Amino acid sequence: MVEALSSPRLLSRHGIRLGRAVKSLNSQRDEFGEGESAVNRVRELVKLCSDWIKGGLSGQELIEELEEECGKLGLSEEFARRLLGLMLDEEERLRGGRPAPSGLKLREFASKVQELQRMGEKVMRLELGEPDFSAPPSVVEAACKALREGYSKYGPATGIKELRQAVASKLSERFGLDLKPENVVITAGGTFAVYGSIEAVTKPGDEVVVIEPAWPLYAHQARWLGRRVLTIRTRFEEDWDPVEMLQEKVSKLTKLIILNYPNNPTGKILDRGSLKAILELAEDAGAWVLGDEVYMDFCYKDGFASVLELPAERKIMVNSFSKTWGMTGFRVGYIVSDPEVAMKVARAQNTAMTCIPEFVQRAALAALSDEESARRNIELIGERLKILYEELSRSKLIEVKPPEGAMYIFPRIKVDGFDSWRFAWTLLEKKRVSIAPGACFGEDYNSYLRISAVLDGEPLREACRRIREAIEEYS
Repeated sequence: MVEALSSPRLLSRHGIRLGRAVKSLNSQRDEFGEGESAVNRVRELVKLCSDWIKGGLSGQELIEELEEECGKLGLSEEFARRLLGLMLDEEERLRGGRPAPSGLKLREFASKVQELQRMGEKVMRLELGEPDFSAPPSVVEAACKALREGYSKYGPATGIKELRQAVASKLSERFGLDLKPENVVITAGGTFAVYGSIEAVTKPGDEVVVIEPAWPLYAHQARWLGRRVLTIRTRFEEDWDPVEMLQEKVSKLTKLIILNYPNNPTGKILDRGSLKAILELAEDAGAWVLGDEVYMDFCYKDGFASVLELPAERKIMVNSFSKTWGMTGFRVGYIVSDPEVAMKVARAQNTAMTCIPEFVQRAALAALSDEESARRNIELIGERLKILYEELSRSKLIEVKPPEGAMYIFPRIKVDGFDSWRFAWTLLEKKRVSIAPGACFGEDYNSYLRISAVLDGEPLREACRRIREAIEEYS
């Protein structure tokens, strides 16, 4: 089984074009010496990696062996680590590990809900992080005005300078920074901001750490790009704290740690001390930290800290206009990082979609000035989270923590044999309420549900009543 890992054909399926890598190294054979080509050195490294994995070496032992042998073979440690990462991933597959679940399964479920609605069915939708409030009039008018004025041509892949400057100024004022437009790239929503960031700072075979329960697309995007995903599974009993597990698992194989606080789905806010510890851990490992802070405005407990506030060289902050201003369909977000990384994200975006429509960006520019709408929406979500907590706490079969932030509640269902996907379909079919199964956010969370605070007061209370009733019937 392990011997099969030495097959370049297996490695190429995970994203490394081994032949291309070997050709690149072989082109440098003058540096290595004519008598020993780079292709033989790579083959030797593949054999050594296979032997180490077969011998059951730990992560740190693997790295120490890798560093020593790279020196002997004259190969890049970065290349060797990526190769080792792919081989570890393939070894797990060959051992019969379960295939990674699709990160798009929840979106596919939501599409089925939409089909019911198109057929005239009334469904109380709580499965997506999409508020029921729409973009404020100031934003709609700005988009229409921009279209009337002809702002519908190609634009820069980085985003228009006016919006990048406005984002930089707003964040600088909030966090006491001195950001410039060159630190900001406007993206196609937070989704592409994450995707572009993964592509910018990692390569095929690199290890990306995802802290679960997690938004499904972190792992989905990383695997799609040929990266190796290491999951950290936090626990309800430990208040979803990831620090100790990260300290145990992060190594020099790690190239990116993805954080999301306030968290989707748990609502947890990571305190400044914990964030500082993670950033220091990443620095020691030579890894980047991506802070997905799309819910930073939705904090209902003190203590939130942005990755931008703390000292670290390798960090990226991601945000979006979707939640705060109800602009989910506009598809506009941004990343903040050093200018070099920002340009890499812009190039990824330029390759995939050229640019973000300028009339959309001018709508986002108007949103940044509409603080009243933002304040109203944030307060509304906070009130709804209180309703969710109050209503769900009425059931002895539901265990729930008070949410600290974001726009979700993540209760644990105390029913033997509970299956979150089966329950979600039953709830939809019998009660016409849609929620997100906990299994979407990690395989360890099948006894949980994610419920979004995206309906008004009385409809939300009725939806909770139906959920309680369905759980009683399920038990």
